[in-house]
Amino acid sequence: MKLILVGPVPPPIGGISIHIQRLAEVLRARQADYVIYNEANVADAERQMLPMGSYKTFLLKIPFIQGDLIHFHSIDLRIRILLGVYKVLGKRIMLTVHGDSLSQQLQQSSPLTKKLLLGSLKRLDYIICVSETTTQMLLQLGFHPDRVRTIPAYIHPVECIDDALKIPPEVHRFMEQADFLIAANGFVRLLQDGDLYGIELLVEMMKELVDNGGAVRLLFAMLGAADQSAEERAYYDRLKRRIADDGLSERILFYEAVDTELYPLLKKSHLFIRPTRLDGFGVSIAEAVHFNVPAIASDVCRRPEGTILFESGDLPGLVRQVRQVMHNYNTCKEAVTGIVTTDYAADLIGIYDKLSGERMPAESKGIARANR
Repeated sequence: MKLILVGPVPPPIGGISIHIQRLAEVLRARQADYVIYNEANVADAERQMLPMGSYKTFLLKIPFIQGDLIHFHSIDLRIRILLGVYKVLGKRIMLTVHGDSLSQQLQQSSPLTKKLLLGSLKRLDYIICVSETTTQMLLQLGFHPDRVRTIPAYIHPVECIDDALKIPPEVHRFMEQADFLIAANGFVRLLQDGDLYGIELLVEMMKELVDNGGAVRLLFAMLGAADQSAEERAYYDRLKRRIADDGLSERILFYEAVDTELYPLLKKSHLFIRPTRLDGFGVSIAEAVHFNVPAIASDVCRRPEGTILFESGDLPGLVRQVRQVMHNYNTCKEAVTGIVTTDYAADLIGIYDKLSGERMPAESKGIARANR
């Protein structure tokens, strides 16, 4: 079986690009035949990556791509609308819907665009949703239940010493100077009722935690800083000014990550927080629990086992949960240490085998992934 993957690969790092990178590591360990068409337009022969080029060029190229199964991870509306056409041309196609992208596209599209999009997607061989909410939405819209399934995007990281070395010295110093280090990550994405990743809520939380004493610090791994819109950049700048005005500059650090993994930061953290206002699962939460780090998250969706929940947007509730973790840290640490996080790569391999009618090779011992 020859598998074609379509989507972004780091750099820059993001939820989808990390997922594809880790999936490729799984495929490589199995010595599978695969090619990645990289939306980030970086070629790498060793990693079996080809640049996608422009969307227009790639859309014309798809009918001529040779492969037994094409797995799209793209959130581009134009590609999603045309996937059904490629299915008519005889291609075996599946799509992973990451985040809330499809729901937003259906809500914001004209009636004609919505009809074209749904008609296209209903022709596909399989749709994976990382969020159960998206799966239920598609089932209610008449999608065949045997062709839609929820599979979270989490795949265990492959630990490599170079990942820690890529992190700047000033970030390491910030972490080492903390008596209690809280980690978080995300993009600046603005909604009507606040920012998607709850960054402002975290800043307000740190103001409340000042009276706890000790060097409580927040390290926020900021993704996509270079690609922020003018409105997002203005919001980001306002947050940084507020931090300075509130005397929190020594306690909060925005680390603008480009090509570095999250797990080296998690391994040095005492707590991970994901206060998102919308979400699909929370891959970074699963990663925190995988490294035995307690995690607090908003209650907006199904969360990984062991997550401590608070009501979305509730500052007092978040602060209360953080203080409880701090005051009962050994107990909270022990609670997550016994949890085995699920690596969902095997679920994907099972779907590939089913759709292609061929069984993918087992993982080669010589190049097996170095997961704990």
